[in-house]
Amino acid sequence: MKPSQTLYALLLGATLSCLPLAATAADASEESVTAPHTERELKVGDKAPDQYKRDDLAVRDWRAKGLPAPEEDSHWVRLADHYVLVQTTNGVILAIQPAT
Repeated sequence: MKPSQTLYALLLGATLSCLPLAATAADASEESVTAPHTERELKVGDKAPDQYKRDDLAVRDWRAKGLPAPEEDSHWVRLADHYVLVQTTNGVILAIQPAT
């Protein structure tokens, strides 16, 4: 094997061996929040408790809080020390942002 082929093979092997580490790091940085009354850990894609679908819990001043505009049929709610974007039709959590 030529020296350049050996070098390429080593670089390829080193790169491929690091891919699982990158995937683990991405999973670890995923935001989650603990629902105060159930002590359940919630993350994006989970179903929020039903009371968070109610319009009276919606954060009205989401712009002032630095939150992006809610998607259609969704609203931001305060859950513990986070803002959670909840889809009002099915209660699915679309986004989680730490409260500042």
